[in-house]
Amino acid sequence: MRGHDVHVWHHLAIDNSCTPETPPRPEESMRLLSYVFTVELLVSTVAAVIGIGVYMLTYWNWSSLPSGIDIADGSEQQFVAERALADLSVLTSRGPRVAGSETNERFAVEFLLTALEQIASEAKPHLRVGHTVQRHTGSYFLDYEDYPITSYYRGVQNVIAWVEPRGESDQIPYSGPYLLLNAHFDSAVTSPGAGDDGTMVVVMLEVMRQLTQATVVDGSLLLRHGVLFLFNGCEENTMQGAHAFASGHPLAERVAAFINLDVAANGGREIMFQSGPNYPFLMAHYRDHVKRPYANTLGEEVFQMGLVPSFTDYETLSRVGGWPGLDFALSSYGYLYHTSLDALETISTATLQHIGDNILGLVTGLASSDELANVEAHAEGTAVFFDFMHLFLVYYTETTGIIINALLGALAIGLIVGTLVMMIQQENASAASVLFEAGMSLIVQTLSIIVGAGCSVLVAIIFDACSRSMSWFSSTWLLFGLYYVPFITCMTLGPFLYVRYRKTSMLHDQGRIILFLHAQQFIYAILLITLTIGGIRSAYLLLFPIIFYSATTIVNMILKFRLNVWLYVHLAGQLVPFVYFCTLTVTLFAVFISMTGRTDNRSNPDLQMALFSSLTALLLVSLLTPLVVLLRRKVYLYVLLILMFVVTVIVAATPVGFPFRERTSPQRYYIFHHERNFYWPNATLRKSDSIFYLHPQDRHTPELLQSEVPEWSLARTLDTECERELYCGIPFYINRYHRQTQSSYWLPASSTPNFPEPVRFRLVSSERLAGRRILTFSVQGPSHMSLYVSPTRGRRLLRWSFSERIPPSGVRWQGQDVHFVNFFSGNMDRTPATFELELETPSGDGPDLYLSVVGQYMYHETSRTPEFQQLIDRMPPYAHTVAYPGYLESWIY
Repeated sequence: MRGHDVHVWHHLAIDNSCTPETPPRPEESMRLLSYVFTVELLVSTVAAVIGIGVYMLTYWNWSSLPSGIDIADGSEQQFVAERALADLSVLTSRGPRVAGSETNERFAVEFLLTALEQIASEAKPHLRVGHTVQRHTGSYFLDYEDYPITSYYRGVQNVIAWVEPRGESDQIPYSGPYLLLNAHFDSAVTSPGAGDDGTMVVVMLEVMRQLTQATVVDGSLLLRHGVLFLFNGCEENTMQGAHAFASGHPLAERVAAFINLDVAANGGREIMFQSGPNYPFLMAHYRDHVKRPYANTLGEEVFQMGLVPSFTDYETLSRVGGWPGLDFALSSYGYLYHTSLDALETISTATLQHIGDNILGLVTGLASSDELANVEAHAEGTAVFFDFMHLFLVYYTETTGIIINALLGALAIGLIVGTLVMMIQQENASAASVLFEAGMSLIVQTLSIIVGAGCSVLVAIIFDACSRSMSWFSSTWLLFGLYYVPFITCMTLGPFLYVRYRKTSMLHDQGRIILFLHAQQFIYAILLITLTIGGIRSAYLLLFPIIFYSATTIVNMILKFRLNVWLYVHLAGQLVPFVYFCTLTVTLFAVFISMTGRTDNRSNPDLQMALFSSLTALLLVSLLTPLVVLLRRKVYLYVLLILMFVVTVIVAATPVGFPFRERTSPQRYYIFHHERNFYWPNATLRKSDSIFYLHPQDRHTPELLQSEVPEWSLARTLDTECERELYCGIPFYINRYHRQTQSSYWLPASSTPNFPEPVRFRLVSSERLAGRRILTFSVQGPSHMSLYVSPTRGRRLLRWSFSERIPPSGVRWQGQDVHFVNFFSGNMDRTPATFELELETPSGDGPDLYLSVVGQYMYHETSRTPEFQQLIDRMPPYAHTVAYPGYLESWIY
């Protein structure tokens, strides 16, 4: 043998040739073992420190934001965060801006008009700046699964502003395309809306201010195209403001592309999580003009698969307007989303500066681009994109991605085959034996992954069964001990047990490690090819381990896998993937952990976290775990892992593991005080009552509440109510709340709610024709109302006033179709509305229609009864409660 040319997989060449003729003395053996153990411990410690250090570095990089620029320091074409924060202070000064309220319809609109007039007065003379208020009435259909909605609105208010080049003469109006920016100025119930979406509203104001200060450079305008700013006044209520603009404003016909700015959290970076559809030039400009990119195809596909419990105006602008666009949202601290804690103090100038710098650069680039002049010429398919540690963006078309994935997947498999051929060519290594070991390594590696994920899922199930789910909600670090440790333990245990109990004279331990590493690379390659065939663009994630492992494999093949050398080449190649996947892990959990507190109480959120942990652990360490075979004292590793798991379980069972905190990560409750009136077909009252209704939010509703507030321990489920009454006789704000009626609770109330704007509903006329019946109704009430329309069996809705066509039924009740109408009145309009229903009524006795009218009093906190207020006052300090009155009356015709 020739020294360093010894191949690691040749057991006999290493063991036999290196066996000393005289065995060492016992004391020398002990010193040698002690030395080896010390070296292993030192190397393991250094590796752990490096791994933790890299992870902390990526976290620091993710959380580091630019310093906010002060007004005194701002220069031309530079976003000024201090001014944006001052605007936000004014916008949020009156509290929640619920659509339909005086605060939203008057105060917020007047604030925007005043700011826009100031911006226009200071604009450069070569730009035309203007604004208008749109008030629109319309309707559209939201095709949600099982619970579709017909959204009908009147008097929705939008504030629309524009900046456009003047051209050669003031007499010639601008006739070119527009880039549209959209943000909504209304807020959720009880929320001041500093984050959602006040942050983006003031960012748009400051971006507009900076655009109006743009100068002429070398005789050329910085803005070749116009920029529209849509401050829409009704997003929280089924995105009606965006629909009003897209369907009813004359300038909408000239929009070429749009940027939607929304918020699902407070603070941090804004993530670009949807693009297109098609039109990859948008991502090209994002890459070229955004200073600190934060974008990921994975986020786009996760959102579009419905794994994020949220919707944005992006869907409405894209579908109704038919425009390509980019969708941005703050997403890094979502605990306060849609709560009263979403206040001014949660928004920093650093966050505003980060968003403003990026959006200003992107808008300037797109508004001066060639593509905006002829968008249809650039419909080239979707794109694959991701940022690397927010330093730069990688972007290419989906077609290019398919080619890259196929080539690199084939290369990875080819290198594995090449390595196996090298093994086969060595002495005492037959093709059958090498292929058998490779196949067994693949089986063991695959089983290790499956068992590891299974163990994590089992822990999630056990914790949920013990009522300890979401222990990581406020203490994120618990995820490592609970779910990472079981997965990593199983990932290392498989190779260790196989090498220990499956003896072979053909391969040295290091050679067997290489087979396990190749097995993992093979799994990645097959997944990459399979996901690519399935059209999953997020398959790009697998390129990181494949590219760098392939590179180190090539180097090691050239070096003939020299002992004590190949391992360091391999470890060096894992650094970049480890850094990237650390960044991805930080992002994934920052976005999703807070969102688990706003789903419902039927699902176990620990299952989601267990799977996320398994996935990220697989990407982080799957090409490192087989190295456990090289450790001399493996038992210490498993003792350490078990100890970490046990300690984490103990800590999770203490108050540290209690999911909720008073001002940082509250538990959400929806509690309503409802009055209900049910009428017979002859218009006499059948039933009347008042109840408190608890709508569930997370896994611990209502168990925690029942343990702390004695009244709720007497609460009942709806049960037979849902069989007897349409939509369970509950005045739902959104019909999809009906999904959770089996886990919702109610209490009888002794007091009747106070309604400052009572519902007035009456049948105006009823006309029977041949096989048809036409019913005309008048309704008057608060800004937020709903209608449940359900023709009886054998009857069918032929026509109504809310849309040109009758939409499909949602979940049927008692064999009857059910149609849900969200009825909104903006601009403080409370005049009666008239609507008409035409039914197909074949001959026969019995009623033709069940019709329920619902009123929601979302911004009437001062109208709570003393009984209702006392119930709210007894809520736990860690709870955030949305509480308002509701009304329902149900008729049979």
